[in-house]
Amino acid sequence: MDLTACPDNELFFLDPHAADVLAEGRRLRARGPLVPAVLEGGVRAWATGDRSVAEAVLGGRQFRKNPLHWNDLQAGKIPKDLGILEFITMPGLLNEDGGRHRELRGLVSKAFTPARVEALRPQIDHTVETLLDELRTVLHGRVDLRHAYAYELPMRIICALFGLDFSASEALARDYAAMHDSRSSPEDVVAGKAGVATVISGLIAEKRDHPGDDLTSALINATDSENAVLDEGLLIATLMLFLFAGHETTANLITNAIKALTDHPGQIDAMRADVVSVDQVVEETLRWNGPINTIMFRYAAADTTVPGTGVTVLAGEPVVICVAATGRDAAAFGPSADDYAPNRDIVAQHLAFGHGVHYCIGAPLARMMARTALIRLFDVFELTRSKEPAADRIHSYSSNSDTTLWAQLSLRPKVAPA
Repeated sequence: MDLTACPDNELFFLDPHAADVLAEGRRLRARGPLVPAVLEGGVRAWATGDRSVAEAVLGGRQFRKNPLHWNDLQAGKIPKDLGILEFITMPGLLNEDGGRHRELRGLVSKAFTPARVEALRPQIDHTVETLLDELRTVLHGRVDLRHAYAYELPMRIICALFGLDFSASEALARDYAAMHDSRSSPEDVVAGKAGVATVISGLIAEKRDHPGDDLTSALINATDSENAVLDEGLLIATLMLFLFAGHETTANLITNAIKALTDHPGQIDAMRADVVSVDQVVEETLRWNGPINTIMFRYAAADTTVPGTGVTVLAGEPVVICVAATGRDAAAFGPSADDYAPNRDIVAQHLAFGHGVHYCIGAPLARMMARTALIRLFDVFELTRSKEPAADRIHSYSSNSDTTLWAQLSLRPKVAPA
């Protein structure tokens, strides 16, 4: 079926405000494994919430990430003010294919090594303890754990990874929040984006003069080498991608995990008693209510019949992966897919960090931060959310979380060593 020929009343509407992602996912899966859909601005795409179909598309050789393969975009049919265009057309690692993608990913992998990630562990431990000390000052009062804890931890760690001075990191955090807060005005979003670019440009200039053992300096070395892989624009874009991918997803993961655990207090007891591990809690959160709503887009490089669907995606047509929906796919995770159960026997891997050659390079760091944040928070505090009002959703195709996570804190009694 040609997407352009599909009648409007047969298109599945993907809500740009993400009012109820999980209910939307149920409706999408009920419609079929791969269905014609419409997004904001009248953009048409194939959509799937089926885990096996999503994996086939994300790992399929006939599907590309570079928007040069999107026919409607190249034909000028996509509104220029479409909000999702910024990430769809971002230059660099996120939207490249083939040899160029391998070249860029190889460069970033050399700068973002497992050793560099592991070296951040003491910084993560210290930052978590600092944030817990700050939370102790609001005992028996209300605190927004998303902003005071889940947001702050990855922001401070990403700044440490960048080699950014703490005083500058405060401006970066403020401007970054303005860019991505669904309550920001259009003017605030523009100003926030300009502020982030200014901080990153200033950081690059400083590291050229005073290089250090940090990601920025490592990327600059590759940029300034004789056989440079990155130019100045790609260097800035790469750091901005790390800021978004490394911060937003981790903040959402920690927020969603705290919310899931406090909504299922028996799982807190199980984690404290080592009946379930914090690793299991993190992985179940990634499946059950992961940090990403959708992955946009993959484009068919040639007419491609997607396995298990009977649908042929024509060359140049986009496919959107509804990642949050795939985590509740009963065909992959069994009839209890809607249940939050960290000790489940998972029969398939979740897709919260993607799949295939574009699998999230920052996944190990995100997991490390989430594990430490969760185990220490529930070691130190009892959390009560029963009287708190429901939070507003982040209005986004990309992020899957709430704008706030209010709770009341009290210290847990210290247990004397045996």
